Amino acid sequence: MKKGMIAAALSAALLLSSAEVFAATTQEQLDQAKQQTDSSKSQLSTVEESIAALESKKSEAEAYLSTLNSQVSDINSQISSLEQKYTDKQNELDQVTLELEQAKEDEEQQRSSMDLRIQFMYEHSEGNGALQELFTSGSITEFLNRADNFSNITSYDRKKLEEYAQTCQEVEDKEKKVEDEQAQIDTLRQQTESKKSEVQQLLDQTSAQVNEFAANIADQQSQAAQLASQIQQQQSQVDALTKKAADEVAAADAQAAAAKQQAAAQTAAKQQTSSASSGSSRTGSGGSTAPSSGNAQKENSDPSSYYIGSGVLTKSKGVVMGPSGKETYYNMNMSGVVRIMRNMGNNDPYWVRSDGVKMLGDYVMVAANLSVHPRGSHVSCSLGQAIVCDTGTFALSNPNQLDIAVNW
Repeated sequence: MKKGMIAAALSAALLLSSAEVFAATTQEQLDQAKQQTDSSKSQLSTVEESIAALESKKSEAEAYLSTLNSQVSDINSQISSLEQKYTDKQNELDQVTLELEQAKEDEEQQRSSMDLRIQFMYEHSEGNGALQELFTSGSITEFLNRADNFSNITSYDRKKLEEYAQTCQEVEDKEKKVEDEQAQIDTLRQQTESKKSEVQQLLDQTSAQVNEFAANIADQQSQAAQLASQIQQQQSQVDALTKKAADEVAAADAQAAAAKQQAAAQTAAKQQTSSASSGSSRTGSGGSTAPSSGNAQKENSDPSSYYIGSGVLTKSKGVVMGPSGKETYYNMNMSGVVRIMRNMGNNDPYWVRSDGVKMLGDYVMVAANLSVHPRGSHVSCSLGQAIVCDTGTFALSNPNQLDIAVNW
């Protein structure tokens, strides 16, 4: 019988250990999948921030490009206006040049006529021929007319020469003024052309920047799309692993409950055998015989064999009535249970108190009926404030019972 109980206990332990291993493996896969998903989301966030920054820079560059285009348009208008002014001045200069040439030609013609008249006057007069011509006049009237003619001819020639000289000077001044104005227009046109060249260079550079920003944005958007698809796939994997982990937790709970039920059945069978043996012994000896201290210690190693007491649960008491109901204890590897709690979001440290009670943060770890006390809820027990982390078959018969995790 003892060998059968040991075999049953070993089988239960193997079942629990196997469930913990499977849960741990799935949990590790789930944790890794979540980390990969979080990493992808972080990368996507970085890429989206980069896209936003590039879009902002692209918008600024496009606005600057629009300003430069407006400047180029204005400069082109200025250049066109200056070119028209330059052309007008050239036409004006051409006209002035013609006027100057005509004035010079008139001056030269007048000078030549005057020279011919002077030459004629001297060639056709001998000695004092001019005076002789005056004094040989037939009348005073003829004398006066001849004298007046000589004077008028001389004054006319002088006046015409002075007029032509003045006209030539005025035309030359006008020509110089037009040339100066044309030179100023040409200088301004050259300066405007130079400014246009500078603005055009800025426009080309800015346009290249806009194209570069657009290309970078397209690359980043492609990367973002790939990351979004990757995140979707990773999230599907997380969902699948979450369901798998939950299924394994349920399976582990069922296996643990079956193992505890089997152990309880074995204990009950042992108690029945022990009771039968004690009765037979008392009958055979004709009196009652107390069990030895060694046998009593073995029988009390199972909590279900202890008498219910009060106060704080201890190994020697085995079973007490605590503030929430009946309390027992159990000792098993808690790694699977801790992983279940981690999966629920509880990251409190797992540790063992000096009195052997297993703790999760500040709370005593207990198993309970999950319908009465849901996993993760808090409940009072004789050993302190507790947190429900597990369940067992005991919950079927006593929904208010707590099974406290210890290392006894």
